Amino acid sequence: MKIRSHPRRGRAARLAAPLLGAALIPALLTATPATAAPAAQDWKVPRLSVMPLGDSITWGVGSSQGDGYRVALRDRLAPHADDLRFVGSVQRNGQNNEGHPGWQIDDLSENVEQWLAAAHPNVVLLNIGTNDIDRDTDAQRAPARLGHLVDQITTAAPGVTVLVSSLVPHKDHGAQQRVDAYNAALPGLVAERRAKGASVGYVSMGAVTAPDDLNDRLHPGDGGFAKMADAFYQGVAKAAGDGWIRESVDVRPAPPRPVPRGDHRVDIDGDGKADYVVVERDGTVRAWRNRGGGRDEWDDLGRIATGVPGATGDQVRFADIDGDGKADYVLVGADGSLRAWRNDGGRDAWTSLGVIADGTGVPGPDVRLADLDGDRKADYIALQADGSVRAWHNNDGRGGWTALGTIATGVPGARSDQIRFSDVDGDGKADYVVVDDDNGLRAWRNAGGDGHGGWPAYGRIAGGFGNGSSGRIRI
Repeated sequence: MKIRSHPRRGRAARLAAPLLGAALIPALLTATPATAAPAAQDWKVPRLSVMPLGDSITWGVGSSQGDGYRVALRDRLAPHADDLRFVGSVQRNGQNNEGHPGWQIDDLSENVEQWLAAAHPNVVLLNIGTNDIDRDTDAQRAPARLGHLVDQITTAAPGVTVLVSSLVPHKDHGAQQRVDAYNAALPGLVAERRAKGASVGYVSMGAVTAPDDLNDRLHPGDGGFAKMADAFYQGVAKAAGDGWIRESVDVRPAPPRPVPRGDHRVDIDGDGKADYVVVERDGTVRAWRNRGGGRDEWDDLGRIATGVPGATGDQVRFADIDGDGKADYVLVGADGSLRAWRNDGGRDAWTSLGVIADGTGVPGPDVRLADLDGDRKADYIALQADGSVRAWHNNDGRGGWTALGTIATGVPGARSDQIRFSDVDGDGKADYVVVDDDNGLRAWRNAGGDGHGGWPAYGRIAGGFGNGSSGRIRI
């Protein structure tokens, strides 16, 4: 995050007192991918549970039928397994997979342990990094981030076979240089993990060439996908011949992860429309500007904030601190303290406001930022252990706060991760909302400028769609 200094201002009232391929490289293989012999074709395993893992290339963008390499690979693998299935949380053309268009390495890292626990694959086909390279998102560290992702997979499922593929070429010369650097790092990354005993192999996509095998600057066409299918087939066959593929793989339960709180209407450019924002694990932020709210009406703003050293993505909130209509960048500390950066344009243009709230001792995840009185500035809301709610009014957007005391007694039985503050009725004041276990919503209207006017019950305002993580619900 580019930070310009901000003159230190006095703060009238800080928040005081108890106020968030072709070839596979196993351990000692000396042959290069270009010279390694093709895998034998007479292999057989009892079970193949294959998870194609990656981005839009794995999903199948660029292929005429939308199936990418998956259907051709399935047909090649079918005679070699008594039980063959492709697994994953998404489905296209009858093939389950974990192909997520537009996603980057860190996006997969955020979710892969949950996917593994749900699907129990014994083979993972990993092709990821194209979007990191195309957008130049921390491209120099992309191989290291890929290594972290591979380690997550092998730690969660120690017996799984992971086949890491190189990237297909790119039509842009500058991007291709980054592709070459990324691909050059992969054999060593794989060999390092093989030396530690993990069943991690390398699959070269060197047979896919540009421009003949590409449908556009990024995605293969049908011919390119056929070559990808052959490369992955050879990789699986080699792994099977080497005895890597276990019929059953134990997968450890997915570890708990911080529940993102979500922010009501994150308006990056102040045009009154909510924009689409992705916060990475390290606090880096990417954004897409809403040009109208309809399908495909989004301008890619790229990386708008590089994050803050030492901070993590789950600490990041977006809230309009100064009332100018643009969402500012806020870090919530473990003790509920706030550091903020004013949004001066949304494209790495942020002015440090420093520490704007000293904190109240309330854990960071129990802090909410929402406008209680309709003055357009986000107020500070602290959820107490007994379910009650205390608040501080944002006086000037610079760290001046007035204690409002206890503004709500809370809802019996509601956990803090179920509570939202969002303007349900459009009067400019944040209402009190509880996300029930079935993901339905109950709401109480904010009938006073500071919450002291009472909270008339709206009752059930949304019916829900079954059990699931309430942390995924946005309003």
